[in-house]
Amino acid sequence: MRYQVLDHTADTGIVAYGVIPTELFENAGWGMFDLMYSLSGLDPVRDVPVMAAGDNLEELLVNWLSELLYHAEVLDLAFCYFTVDRLEEGGVQGSAGGVPSASLDLRGPPIKAVTYHDLAIVENPDTWWARVIFDV
Repeated sequence: MRYQVLDHTADTGIVAYGVIPTELFENAGWGMFDLMYSLSGLDPVRDVPVMAAGDNLEELLVNWLSELLYHAEVLDLAFCYFTVDRLEEGGVQGSAGGVPSASLDLRGPPIKAVTYHDLAIVENPDTWWARVIFDV
């Protein structure tokens, strides 16, 4: 399971999962865009490099997701494929593949921003999970 939807009174959120932190970041990106569009079966037609800086994993995750939102908005893309190539202290680097967002129907409200509200990243013995709330 990549993610679960969180019930939230005013906004929306997810709990993303990954065996390792890079997979966690990839699945958080998938979950964020899957809230807005049905991503199953989509094949990306454009690849976009994505980089973000931060002082800790929580800040890196928020900045990574915020960069994905920024590129999606500017390029009119719905990202459906995510790769994190490097995740280390101070930065995350990867790419996202997308399709033109105009060709898709929204299945949920557009996400305006990634928040720090109730943000958490937890390492368990066999998996990582992150809780992220989005402003819609």
